Amino acid sequence: MVIRENTPVVCVDKGDLVTVVGGFAVILVIAMLANPGLFTHLLSPGVSNSTPTETVTVVPGTPVTVTTPVTPRETEGQNQTAVSQPYRIVYTNNPFTYPVIHLPDHMETFGASDVNLEKNMTPFAYIEETRGGITQKFSVPYETWALNVSVTADREPQYAVFRMALCDATGDIITGAGIQYPGTVYKVVHGSGNGLYMIISTDSVDSFRVTLETPARIYEKAGNRS
Repeated sequence: MVIRENTPVVCVDKGDLVTVVGGFAVILVIAMLANPGLFTHLLSPGVSNSTPTETVTVVPGTPVTVTTPVTPRETEGQNQTAVSQPYRIVYTNNPFTYPVIHLPDHMETFGASDVNLEKNMTPFAYIEETRGGITQKFSVPYETWALNVSVTADREPQYAVFRMALCDATGDIITGAGIQYPGTVYKVVHGSGNGLYMIISTDSVDSFRVTLETPARIYEKAGNRS
């Protein structure tokens, strides 16, 4: 090995090397304290600076119920006028104050069932019973009306007999009806009246109903008075 005389030889002492390394360490610590994100940025160079994706949580709302009013459809032949509920006729507790309390002997003189007045009828009163009797007095303001009678007899239909007479305030019989066996009868009455009442007799009848009704046009004209 040939050593030239003009080449300087540098010798570094171990103590100086430790001092240099220690100086770099102190500088690094000071830099980290001054800028904490610097070290993280240096260790994670691949992290993108794009805007983070926002997570949206959808909360279901309370269902809203929409109520649509339903308009009633008109039925053909149905009376669309506001009709009061038919009132019920009951038996009297004191029939002996009435001018007539017995049915005539010959009910057949009143004839058979009449032809129905009209298709569109309005009921305004009724009596529904299982036995005979004399009704309380009632009034009818309509010039034309009818008695629609229906008799039910399931136990002994072969013996069922129904008889009825409509009387005015003086006791005169306006009309009457008789049914043998279960069935129906229809009697038309012309003329209004006050103090009217019915005498009714039943035999082996389970139940009956007498409905007082008048044409809807007459009912409306009279102003729903009953």
